[in-house]
Amino acid sequence: APRHTAVRSTRQMIALAVFLPCFTPRAATSISRPTRLPVWPAWQGVALGVASQLPGPFRSWADRLEDAFGGRVAPIQFDPREADPFILLVHHRHAFRPLDFLRPLFSAAIMPEGFPAHPHRGFETVTYVLPGRAGLVHRDSEGCRMRYGDGAVQWMTAGRGMLHEEMWDTDASVDAELYQLWVNLPPRSKLVPPRVQLLLPSTAPAGGAAAQVQREGSTPVRTGRVIDEVSADGAVRVRGIARP
Repeated sequence: APRHTAVRSTRQMIALAVFLPCFTPRAATSISRPTRLPVWPAWQGVALGVASQLPGPFRSWADRLEDAFGGRVAPIQFDPREADPFILLVHHRHAFRPLDFLRPLFSAAIMPEGFPAHPHRGFETVTYVLPGRAGLVHRDSEGCRMRYGDGAVQWMTAGRGMLHEEMWDTDASVDAELYQLWVNLPPRSKLVPPRVQLLLPSTAPAGGAAAQVQREGSTPVRTGRVIDEVSADGAVRVRGIARP
């Protein structure tokens, strides 16, 4: 089963590790193109989605424009026989531009800028915001409120059940990008009390702009640091969120 999910940056491969792996390369068993859903901004995502279906170099051009300007969410469902305990990986790349004249209409009539209150139970979500990008403002039924972005990680254990909402932190930046991994809990932990953990980038000051706990809930928020390591040749950088 895979132990980490890797994403391409401009110069390096950044790995979001659930268990910090070694730097030994491993061959991919398969490569697939996930579904891309057009949203935030939807009109731009639709245009680029159509362009990506055209022949010739249009797909490559559309992918580069999506990376640069946003407009997509790409969910990747895992086969539990191959990837347990990982359930789902979602990549978000969005832009919230003040001069986007369709943005207020879309937000009011179709979909708000984020994910209003909804229930989770029996699994965990690990949300990693890429450095330099805006993240989310979190609230939950346990009373917790926080904001996190710019290299921070939120690790939320739903356990026996909780309501939470994640709304885009549009005051932090125009550009938002993150990866969210859903992790199944073992049977003995399915009904544990809900809790939230917040991991700050290794160089970020406590209470800085990267992440802030604005209100504690019924269970105090555990805080820590993202583990940041680079291979000897500098080719691979690993950001780990737990050690074995």
